[in-house]
Amino acid sequence: MSTIANITVKKNDGTTDIIYTAIEGRSGDNPARLKAPALGATPLTQPELRVGSKVVQNSDRAKVIATFVYPYAVVNSTTGVTSIAEREVFRLEYTGSNAIPQATRDEAVSQGMNLLASPSFKTMLKELAAAT
Repeated sequence: MSTIANITVKKNDGTTDIIYTAIEGRSGDNPARLKAPALGATPLTQPELRVGSKVVQNSDRAKVIATFVYPYAVVNSTTGVTSIAEREVFRLEYTGSNAIPQATRDEAVSQGMNLLASPSFKTMLKELAAAT
């Protein structure tokens, strides 16, 4: 089982690193949590990744669910109060089986994640539309 650790990713510019700091590891039904403190003044305004997992009852399958929330914070020019005006939400659900060889699962995970990281898929998300 993996141990929670900080994750470094590139910003949209492709060169600037953003560090998602490990806040807490998964415990029972509580998901692992990571936040990007550099991108928000308060925990409420910081992007967050949550990853939970559970065994599918009466099967060889397990589910991993990741939710990434990127808040859009605005400051009221009159009061100076920061609030969240909107959120971008990315959710990934993966169901894997312990009944298949590890090498097959490794290949499925690598191909699936590489597809999701592809420029084509990123463009579809940025345009909020599937390719035509």
